Amino acid sequence: MRQEIDKIKIKEPPIEELSKQRSCVKSTCATGCGCFTILFVISIVLLKFAFGPTSKELKDLPETFTTKIPIYDVSDIETITHTSGKEKSKKIERAAYIPKLVLSPFIIYFDKDYKYIPRENSNVDLNNIEKFWSFMKKPLTTQKDIYKIEWLNLHAEQRFLIDYYETELKKKDFEISPESKNDEIIQFTFSDTKNDIDGVVFSSDDPNTNDTDYLSITVNFPSE
Repeated sequence: MRQEIDKIKIKEPPIEELSKQRSCVKSTCATGCGCFTILFVISIVLLKFAFGPTSKELKDLPETFTTKIPIYDVSDIETITHTSGKEKSKKIERAAYIPKLVLSPFIIYFDKDYKYIPRENSNVDLNNIEKFWSFMKKPLTTQKDIYKIEWLNLHAEQRFLIDYYETELKKKDFEISPESKNDEIIQFTFSDTKNDIDGVVFSSDDPNTNDTDYLSITVNFPSE
């Protein structure tokens, strides 16, 4: 019996075969990491284009804006800058398409409470295909236009201008935040949750001059 056992030889896999297996594992890992790295780089490049300049200067403000927001001394406005919320949203959605596509299987599997997947009826469960399309179509950003109106060297005191905007905005039912200020700068934010409008009034003034050096109002306004 002992002799029979001695005749049995345990055959070990060749070193070359083990090396091939290790190489395959390394190659698979490297390929996977490489794909994610390429995907990450592509996403960064796309996002760079998405957040590129989308602003343009306007000659006049639309009536839909001026009926909601008081404007001091229209004739002395230096610049009016408008950033389209719809245009920016489209660029962001295009840039985010591939990352969302990669994330969708994980969201579909783990989002049991529909925190990230919208649905019209909260009492109806969606199948995986419906979850996928609902997640892919969900916008990443709200479509708000940004208006920035700027003045230079206004013939009025800084305190007068700030008081003007606080008073006029309150008349239009905006909530005004406490002022933030130092020796030269005074600013405050305002918001109207009902109409989904918010913004900031900013002023800068050298106390040694008679004019107010700089005034701006920046408003996030719902896209039409």
